[in-house]
Amino acid sequence: MQPNGGIHTRNTINRMAEAMRSVGDGCTKEDLFLKGFTERQISIFGPRASELATVMAHAA
Repeated sequence: MQPNGGIHTRNTINRMAEAMRSVGDGCTKEDLFLKGFTERQISIFGPRASELATVMAHAA
């Protein structure tokens, strides 16, 4: 993983943001585990994915 950039990072953040949106408000780490993300991915990409999910929800 490349936590500071790269296509894999962007894809992971986008996938995680979509997973957060599909769960809705109150999405937890456990929800993301069930969606197939690892603890490391959640730790590294979770904050940025959360920001993106919020922006996507407001844009919809």
